Amino acid sequence: MSAPGGITPTHAQAFAEAVAETGCTHVFGLMGDGNMHLFIALRRRGVDVVEVRHESAAVAMAEGYGWSSGRTGICSVTHGPGLSHVATSLLVAARNRSPLVLVAAETPAGYQGAQTFDQASFAASCEAVYRRMTPGESPAAAFGDAIARARAESRPVVLGVAADLLTSPVDEQSVAPCRTHAPPPRGDDVAAAGRLARLLAASARPVLIAGRGAVDGVSPGLLRTLADRFGAGLATTLPAKGLFDGHRLDLGIAGGLAHPAAERVLGRADLVVAIGATMGRSTTQSARLFAEAHVVRVVSESAGAGKTETLHGDAAGTLEQVVSLTRSAAGRQPWFTPVGPSADCWRGDLRDFAPPIPDGTVDPRRALAEIDEHIPEDANVVISNGHCSGFAAAFVTAPAKGRFFAAQGFGSIGQALTTAIGVALGAPGRKTVVFEGDAAFMMHAAELDTAARAGADLTVFVLNDQALGTEYQRLNLEGGDAGAAIVPPPDLAALGSALGARASTISGVNAHAIAEAALGSGLALVDVRTARSVLSRHMRLPSARKAT
Repeated sequence: MSAPGGITPTHAQAFAEAVAETGCTHVFGLMGDGNMHLFIALRRRGVDVVEVRHESAAVAMAEGYGWSSGRTGICSVTHGPGLSHVATSLLVAARNRSPLVLVAAETPAGYQGAQTFDQASFAASCEAVYRRMTPGESPAAAFGDAIARARAESRPVVLGVAADLLTSPVDEQSVAPCRTHAPPPRGDDVAAAGRLARLLAASARPVLIAGRGAVDGVSPGLLRTLADRFGAGLATTLPAKGLFDGHRLDLGIAGGLAHPAAERVLGRADLVVAIGATMGRSTTQSARLFAEAHVVRVVSESAGAGKTETLHGDAAGTLEQVVSLTRSAAGRQPWFTPVGPSADCWRGDLRDFAPPIPDGTVDPRRALAEIDEHIPEDANVVISNGHCSGFAAAFVTAPAKGRFFAAQGFGSIGQALTTAIGVALGAPGRKTVVFEGDAAFMMHAAELDTAARAGADLTVFVLNDQALGTEYQRLNLEGGDAGAAIVPPPDLAALGSALGARASTISGVNAHAIAEAALGSGLALVDVRTARSVLSRHMRLPSARKAT
């Protein structure tokens, strides 16, 4: 490989070439003296470098870009504090099992200044792989190895590269061989399928639950076939929301975010089969929801599951075998009365829980139901964590021809806006819509400027109760000083406008008109002034009084 004019390329130029060859269109990062030459090389090679305002945002954007584009997200930071700033987003990506590569500069040889620290140990503490580029190794080989490992292990890989190495020429006579990484051994699909076929045949009240691991383009259809064959209910975890919309046996989301009609059915199940789902506390309502059922899950790798029976197998491969093994089974009638579309079921919550709404605020459930009517059918929707997520999960429909993403790994707030920017840039030509709380938005409000500079087609709805919502509601339920959780943000519409977005405010009966305008092309922010008197349904469950 040679640079223009036959000159031996620098390591930075060779890295840029390797990135371009992956088809990745955007690299996210914050320039520092350790990676500045890489950024210049990427730009010259035609890769868009999205300069963020905080390094943590770079990792979140790379994760979102990977979700919507199907490619492995790529980001870069400088050494020392440049890397330490990414802690939360790196751990979130690891918990989400999102493959991405973070190119992190290492301090130059002989450096003994303040930015020295053990980067490998830091990455390990964030549950990511640390892969150091060795002297004499080909940049293309090192980068290709990092990409391969991220994909094989479904987790982030931090590629450490000495800063002074990036400006040095590539020695083409001394190239270390590229390592190879096989994916983790697959479980025994046939054995797992045999067990599931026997359980389904013996059950009287089965429910099938799909998680993130079943959103693969194949598993949903197989699960529908099995539901029709055994009269089983169909449900999802939050990350797989909308997977069975339109099917007569669909129950919507299982767990703390289930609607009442689905909850009644789920609680009567005698068998729960989870595909690609960890079956954690949220999905099981801390084990209360399926207290009378035998719960079995199919996962591709080992993970703790308490009393849940775990079968190791590939989601689609196992389901294909189950469908084949049960082909002769006589079709059963559903064991429950179908509950109808989730959107219709949630209307009952508006009737059953109707607190007073102070002037100048709106019921977030009604506002989101009105906003939902205007979201394009091919949009990508991203929702946050925190109290506001309960409203969005219930009253925002997964777009029929788009995707629904939950930026909730590690239980952190503040990830939705940054992740959504990556989602938007990874899916040009589609509108991306994000629902975020006001406290979470303020954590990374400066990244709205990043979205503006990058040209993201993004609409941000900030559910603004002027508080740390979950903490306010918990303190209120406990009879504590809920006022301590009230932390009013500045004028969000003014802030959004200053940062480059079309900005507006919903504070009354104007949700339809404002939503329609805000969901037009380009970057927009809507401050939705929500009433703290309205609790999300999951906060009204018995477990809401206990800390998560």
